[in-house]
Amino acid sequence: MVDKTKIKRSNPLFVGSIEKGMQVLEAFDEGNRQLGLNAVVELTGLNRSAAQRFLHTWESLGYLHKDAATKQFRLTPKVMSLSYNFLRGERLIEVATPFLLDARERTGNSVYLGTLYDTSIIYLIRLPQRLFILEGTLPGRSVPAYCGGRAFLSCLADSEILSILERSDRSAITPYTISGIDEIMREIVQIRERGFCISEQEQLVGEIAVSAPVLDMQGVPRASVYISARVSDWTAKRVEEELAPIVLETAGMIRAQL
Repeated sequence: MVDKTKIKRSNPLFVGSIEKGMQVLEAFDEGNRQLGLNAVVELTGLNRSAAQRFLHTWESLGYLHKDAATKQFRLTPKVMSLSYNFLRGERLIEVATPFLLDARERTGNSVYLGTLYDTSIIYLIRLPQRLFILEGTLPGRSVPAYCGGRAFLSCLADSEILSILERSDRSAITPYTISGIDEIMREIVQIRERGFCISEQEQLVGEIAVSAPVLDMQGVPRASVYISARVSDWTAKRVEEELAPIVLETAGMIRAQL
């Protein structure tokens, strides 16, 4: 398997210092909202001097804020401008939003749009049902593609899928997560036959979701549409009968507009 990181670093146009700077910024994730210098060093593997310089630079540029009392850093709202510029300029978002809103109205359930990046699915749009927690409304969250993106993966060649699976940390998220490569590939075959994927409690206990890929006119997958529901209210059979047709219809209408 080709190591893309080595290819990038062997390219004379690749700027290693930017990569290191982004490692520092990306260290501030869901589980590390505030970090001190020592924590950044540990998380990134950079030496103390380099980490300190990058932290100072990001602070000077306005992307990090340093608490004078605790010496802890945190992200600032300025980072939102980057994601806004992407979302505002992405035609997929513009096209998909009204169809996703309609799907939520028709089903009364949460509706998402996600796309593949490396080995993860990143949610671009998240429309929660009325009863929700904050996390369920925020775009930008990523989930492992091996369990949260099988509808998207089903549109790729087997060799591409296997590459993604082999590079993924396939640790089970819940007791119901399917993580074995052979099991996942069997699921992929079924998804290709049906055109949609049903995932039951694989990412979150108590949740069942159905998803379908959004293809462009060349047949290349661009995203997946998700509708999630509670297992206390929805059986897999009911999801297949009532929600799968809607998720397929929604994905098809987005494709037609693209």
